[in-house]
Amino acid sequence: MENEEKEVGADATTKENTGTTEVTENKSNYEELSKTDKELQSYVDRRVSDALKTAKTKWQEDLEAEKTEAEKLAKMKSDEKLQYQLQKEKSEKDNALAELNAYKLKEQALNIASEKGLDVSLLSYFDFKTLKAEEINSKIDEISTAFNKAVEKVVNERLKEDTPITKTATTTINKTVARASY
Repeated sequence: MENEEKEVGADATTKENTGTTEVTENKSNYEELSKTDKELQSYVDRRVSDALKTAKTKWQEDLEAEKTEAEKLAKMKSDEKLQYQLQKEKSEKDNALAELNAYKLKEQALNIASEKGLDVSLLSYFDFKTLKAEEINSKIDEISTAFNKAVEKVVNERLKEDTPITKTATTTINKTVARASY
């Protein structure tokens, strides 16, 4: 058994070394390609600079928001600060509760939809944060009937047959055909 474990360990080491070698080769291939292909290099530079601009903009917006928040708090008196922080924490709590309720409501809707045999991917069209528990059954029924009607319509269109063409009886005239000689 010990030999088997050593062999497995050796294979794992070999695989790790091979992976490292491949990464190194890919990196060197990319570097060579980027040196020779100026179009690729300019494309990569543009993508990187766009990503940096986006990240910088987001960072600056966050910094501005924090700065205005700090200025706002600096202007307030201690009672106002406490009131503001209390209001802020209450709104965060309400948002967290709304998110939790939305999650629970979505779970309940998934159970109801699966019991009714409805495709659960249709529930992605609901906004569970604004939806109330009393409305779930009626909304699921509405979606179910609309979906079933759409499916029925498509099935009927595909099964629709053209009306058969009726041919009138034609009389055939017996023609005499000369026999071919062989």
